[in-house]
Amino acid sequence: MRCFFVGRSIAVALLISMFSFSFTAGALAENRSISGIVSGASDGEPLVGASVQVKGTGIGTVTDVQGEYRLDIPEDADAVTFSYIGYEPRTVAPGTGSILNVSLNGHSYSTGEIVVYSTRSMAKLKNIPRKVEIVSEKDIEALDPVNATDLLKKTSGVDIIEYPGVLSGVSIRGFSPEFSGIDQNVTYLIDGRPAGATNLATIDMNNIERVEVIKGPSSALYGSQGMGGSINFITRKSAGEFSGKASLGYSSFSTLDGSVRVGGSLSERFDVDLGIRSYNQNEDYTVGSNTLISDPDPEVLEQDIDTMENSTYATQSGNLRIGYQLNDEVRIDARGEIYQAHSVKSPGSIWGVYGHSEKDIDRQTLDVTMTADWGTHSLRFVPHWSQETSVRYKKDDEGLNYRSSLSETEWLGFQLQDRIRFGRQTFTGGVDYTVIDVFSRSFADSETEKAPSRPNQQQSSLGLFGEIGISLFDENVIANIGGRYDVTSYQLKETPFFTTVETESEDYDNFNPSVSAQYRFLPQCKIHASIGRAFVAPNPYEKAGFYVDDDGMETRGNPDLEPETSVTWDTGLTYEDDNGGFRTDVTYFSTDWDNFIQRTTAVDEYGEDYKTFENLNAAEMNGIELECSYDFGAADDYRYSLRLFTNFTHLFRAKSINDDGSEEDMLYVRRNRGSMGLEYDDFRFFSALTARYIGERFEQNWIGRYDEARPTLKDPVIEIPASLIFDMSMGFRIDEQNEVTLTAKNILDENYTEKDGYNMPGRSLGVRYSVEF
Repeated sequence: MRCFFVGRSIAVALLISMFSFSFTAGALAENRSISGIVSGASDGEPLVGASVQVKGTGIGTVTDVQGEYRLDIPEDADAVTFSYIGYEPRTVAPGTGSILNVSLNGHSYSTGEIVVYSTRSMAKLKNIPRKVEIVSEKDIEALDPVNATDLLKKTSGVDIIEYPGVLSGVSIRGFSPEFSGIDQNVTYLIDGRPAGATNLATIDMNNIERVEVIKGPSSALYGSQGMGGSINFITRKSAGEFSGKASLGYSSFSTLDGSVRVGGSLSERFDVDLGIRSYNQNEDYTVGSNTLISDPDPEVLEQDIDTMENSTYATQSGNLRIGYQLNDEVRIDARGEIYQAHSVKSPGSIWGVYGHSEKDIDRQTLDVTMTADWGTHSLRFVPHWSQETSVRYKKDDEGLNYRSSLSETEWLGFQLQDRIRFGRQTFTGGVDYTVIDVFSRSFADSETEKAPSRPNQQQSSLGLFGEIGISLFDENVIANIGGRYDVTSYQLKETPFFTTVETESEDYDNFNPSVSAQYRFLPQCKIHASIGRAFVAPNPYEKAGFYVDDDGMETRGNPDLEPETSVTWDTGLTYEDDNGGFRTDVTYFSTDWDNFIQRTTAVDEYGEDYKTFENLNAAEMNGIELECSYDFGAADDYRYSLRLFTNFTHLFRAKSINDDGSEEDMLYVRRNRGSMGLEYDDFRFFSALTARYIGERFEQNWIGRYDEARPTLKDPVIEIPASLIFDMSMGFRIDEQNEVTLTAKNILDENYTEKDGYNMPGRSLGVRYSVEF
């Protein structure tokens, strides 16, 4: 205890010293005035609201409506940094004169000029006729999320399902959220290639620059899994002077979080990015004690528990990118990532449906991106490999952990495409090839291995895609017409402890078209619409062969099984003013979802029962999405930023349709969900208040099935009430390099669940210190 207080006293003394040094240095230095104009390098236009700061101090200003600035700087100042949203920052020596004009090079993700890579045509955001949401670098920096789950639930219009113990998935536009398996409804991408992750929680955000969420079917571009949309994580590609950032934080539940990232050019042709992170929650978390907007039945939301026992975990991750510019046309980037979450404790459900357990999670990825621009051609070739492994542990009769199961999924493939420009018209076409191997083992105790729940399997796919981009009338009319033809092969593999596994493969081919268009009838306003078909390929064990498990039950794949398919159309209106201060979008969508794959029992010609799979049921979803933001700082030339934002999704209809025509409410789908917030930044002080609304949803009644002590809840389906969760952060920039941030998650201590039976953490307070170098 003495060491703790001594350490804390030293930390406070150091912090006070840093404040004192910062203010004292500013007070003693003699000043002189400089002035000038900050402009864009490509067109020479003045940049309004560009930031001008003396490096290493808190002295700064912003440019006026003519792009001009005036600043008093210390005589001994050796560098001044100029920055502007959408442009590469530039640091220059002030010299001895009084005039200092600077031009900045444009960045690809400037406001209104964001280049979106998820379309495979790398088009500007304003020229994409589909519903797209961008989670910016600023959002990521402000939230400092633990993983992709933590970020998306607070910033984008998607639906998240999350369990304690590093496990989560995402839903878009009413499709059921998935958190495992290769048959998901949303495509996860990293820099446009398959992310190699079935569990969203394993995607670490250190060195992620921004996230692109494209809603609506994406099978026409990426093949299977894209029925709800695609989420593309764009990594950093630093160049120029070497720089970096290091952070160290401490928060409730004895949580330590540290990260470091660096990037820049090693030479004129070489550049790198490196990032590492360690996150440790060392104590079990407590749940909330309040329900703000709902009055749930105590049997639906357990309110008597205080702590989710056995909920500690730790994660470590690292990533490295090495880039080399061979010449003016050809570039190579190699990127690798390692993610580990070992000794992850799982508390199980609050009703004891699943007991305490433990698991290890590992994910590794490697890809090489080769790009070349020759004349009107933009070529891209990306070989990629990923592996995701999960090992689960149980306790034996003596209370010792033993490995109970192991699952491993491996992706191996490549992307090859060419984008050809004909004036303002484009054609993008190419080929994707991916092989997915799924391997599993199971153990009865520490010494005895048994047959896993299903045999090992392999799924391979070859996809040919093409998309025409049409731009007319000075980019006021834009349309994309494309499609993709996929050939998928399914095969079971020999598996120990299975008495019989038939390994003959089954093939399936299908075509998925897509059309989208927009019309800009005012410079600030456009209407957009799209329609497309998408599919999710069945698992190999559902389609191919047959096997007999260790209980003697025979399961037969159905060679006539069709993939699950959907057709979605949407239409919307987008308005964005010239200076980017106000933006809003309203989109209506409608989806028909067919050929649900379900496991059934059949009888063969000998009267023997066996398990198989059939296409049963369908679903219909439609709803409206609202996205709106306004920055009050735009009216004052961005001398500060005060941004109010919200996004909200409401499902008018979310019904599953049985074979007999009867309808049922879709399970695990929230009818309403939204997020909203208020952010402030005056270049010295910054703060953010955000709120998440988790709407009501229907779920299977696991309580009544497993807990006889709850006699009142026997309905097969129960309604889970809505919740509202507030988060807050505020920080102070000591100088250009150092800042301190205070965070409060679930500040009103809401008792809520993302998945019924798994109460989420209550109020959490923390502090983070960051230094840029």
